[in-house]
Amino acid sequence: MIRNGLGRKNNMVFYLIGLGLNLKSISVKALEAVKKCNLVYLENYTVDFPYSMGEIEKVIEKKIKELGREKVENEEFIDSAKKQDIALLVYGNPLSATTHISLVLRAKKKNIPYKIIHSESILTAIAETGLQLYKFGKTASMPAWKESYKSNSFIEVIKENLKIKAHTLLLVDIGLSSENALEQFEQVCKKRNMNLGKIIICSQIGVDSKIYYDTLEKLKKKKIKMPFCMIIPSEMHFLEKEALEALKEK
Repeated sequence: MIRNGLGRKNNMVFYLIGLGLNLKSISVKALEAVKKCNLVYLENYTVDFPYSMGEIEKVIEKKIKELGREKVENEEFIDSAKKQDIALLVYGNPLSATTHISLVLRAKKKNIPYKIIHSESILTAIAETGLQLYKFGKTASMPAWKESYKSNSFIEVIKENLKIKAHTLLLVDIGLSSENALEQFEQVCKKRNMNLGKIIICSQIGVDSKIYYDTLEKLKKKKIKMPFCMIIPSEMHFLEKEALEALKEK
């Protein structure tokens, strides 16, 4: 249902739309919404897209305007929905990133009708590894290190999850290669005297899915395509082990 603070349904609409994980996973419902829009924006800073903007423009048959972090977070673009239908396209599910719920709140505050169109997300697609989703704990993020700041808070999340025998999904910052991500991960583990054994890397899940399960040393030798995420498994059920071994890249 399209909502606004005045209960009207005939106003212009702000559509927050999930693209899913591959070029053709945008829903029929989302395509119908996009066709109504005068302006179509693309949030381009939370993921390494596995396809180009030109390719998605061909699918939706609309020109797209890219929005970086600053323009999305200042939220001013939403105000144009007072005069015309607009859409913001987001890779995966539109509410997987915590930033995007604030866009909905701004629309509601300004009495701008909005509609959220959900799609598939990495948060559920990781079940392709064979690990059970209900056994995952808190999700962590790994930012790209800078000379002045080398965040390692993700290791605390991993430790907390391991205490309760929960797997950890580790999301990797945009632009961070698998080689650099694994190097950062290895440095933090050595500093904390942690030996995690084998870990999982999911590459281009939902696009050209590749699942790697091995030690850090062996994973560093693999050519892993973006986007990718890492999973630090905890104690696995025998069915999880069997599925993971069967589904991993040899």
